Amino acid sequence: MIYDANAALYDLQYASYRDDVPFYTRLAHDQGGAVLELGAGTGRITEALVGAGHEVVAVDASAAMLERAAARLGDAAGARLVHGDMREVRLEQRFDLVIAPFNTLMHAYTLEDQDRTLATVVAHLAPGGLFAFDVYRPLLGALGVVRREPEWADLEPGTDLFLVQDHDAEAQLVTSHYYLDRRAADGSVRRETASLKQRYFHRFELERLLRTAGLPRVQLFGGFDRARLEASSLLMVGLARALG
Repeated sequence: MIYDANAALYDLQYASYRDDVPFYTRLAHDQGGAVLELGAGTGRITEALVGAGHEVVAVDASAAMLERAAARLGDAAGARLVHGDMREVRLEQRFDLVIAPFNTLMHAYTLEDQDRTLATVVAHLAPGGLFAFDVYRPLLGALGVVRREPEWADLEPGTDLFLVQDHDAEAQLVTSHYYLDRRAADGSVRRETASLKQRYFHRFELERLLRTAGLPRVQLFGGFDRARLEASSLLMVGLARALG
């Protein structure tokens, strides 16, 4: 499973990322009730929702990620962590809000994966409930070339994070290979690696997918501020409401 071998690297990369937090906490406030979070990872959004007073059932397929989520949440009340596949998990509960934040849907690589994931969403939505998600739109750099990303320049001294990306345009897949180098006092270097595969979506493909799954009322935005989705938008942020 992606990041199972190094869930710490995931937290290191996104330690300061909070762009999505106000969006999801506001939705939880507006919808009320408990929230089902698919692809909870290490609990970044879970923590924010619980901190805002919401009950959250947080699902992830990676035991290593959930272990870090449990450590992050500590004794905080309101969170239930579930180790499960978003394509298969079935809980005896319906929710007014189901979320798949931070590119979770991009781990549904095939048409069958996508259908099964959205079947999970629909199975857990209360009548009139809301499904919310965000996915990035690829802005690829040089492919097959090792590069150091500037947004990761604030790593601890003696640490460098490098990235190599591959793109399969026919399958709409981007695979990112990460190399984390840590230099010891004696000059030796220890390298940790992780790979991340993500399946991106085009606008009308995604809208059709949601409608076919049984979520006919779809809105797609170009950011968490609900700006108009344009060709230059780096994100697709979606709201899809079940029939009441």
